[in-house]
Amino acid sequence: MKRVLYFDASAGVSGDMFVGALLDVGASFEGVREHLGCLGIEGFEVRARKVSRRGLVGTKFDVLDPESGHSVDALTEGGHTHEHGHDHHDDLRGGGHTHGEEHGTRHAARAHEHRGLREIRGLIGRSSLPRPVAEDALAVFDLLAWAEARVHGVPPDEIHFHEVGALDSIVDIVSAASAFHQLGAEAAWASPIHVGSGTVRCAHGVLPVPAPATLELLKGIPAYSSETQGELATPTGVALLRHFCRGFRPMPPLVVEAVGYGAGTKDFGIPNLFRVTMGRVAEKAMPVQAAQAG
Repeated sequence: MKRVLYFDASAGVSGDMFVGALLDVGASFEGVREHLGCLGIEGFEVRARKVSRRGLVGTKFDVLDPESGHSVDALTEGGHTHEHGHDHHDDLRGGGHTHGEEHGTRHAARAHEHRGLREIRGLIGRSSLPRPVAEDALAVFDLLAWAEARVHGVPPDEIHFHEVGALDSIVDIVSAASAFHQLGAEAAWASPIHVGSGTVRCAHGVLPVPAPATLELLKGIPAYSSETQGELATPTGVALLRHFCRGFRPMPPLVVEAVGYGAGTKDFGIPNLFRVTMGRVAEKAMPVQAAQAG
């Protein structure tokens, strides 16, 4: 039986939540840190810690602000960024959404870094990252640039990443690729994506949820809204699912091996957790007595 991952985006998805879920299900934090070291850049720290969200426990992955030592999420307006503070939309153009990637606002407390797609390709291409990790990270950035280019009517190579191009967002995406490959899954699927509702404020004004770039990335993907107010699905989170998943469907029959939860920051009235189930495809029905509690 082949090992697969199934992502549950019923509470949305963001870059840091994606990483947190993979760490929670078994990927090595030290392995992620080793791969981040391959980038050959300094000025950041990462942290993974257990947190509770409305009674359920998950892993919160944080990129730490180099000046204060605090999570960039905590430095954003209202503390909601969640990468998902869910509530932060990435501005790839450099307009400066108040949420920083992923959780836009999260970069508000420090100077923003502007990087073009060519610069990001060069940074990752020159790194000593394992080829599969580098290729996946670059593919996610290409998706983000494509979506933003569609929204703003310019070629992808002219997109200047602001929020998503900032160092902590590069860290999120490379960490996600690293953690995914560590788990050795042969395939991945995901549920339909809960996008939230209402509006989100950014440098361009007040935008509807899902934000324009997110909606571009959702083309061909089942998504839904509810009365939950806020930006539950961010561009980076959706781009990661779009890249790694074969499709979006109910969970296939699996022999479950492990379950992980990636935590966001903001309280939306629901457990702010992105869930991943790791298991092996059930080739045939298993008798009840064969199932062993782990």
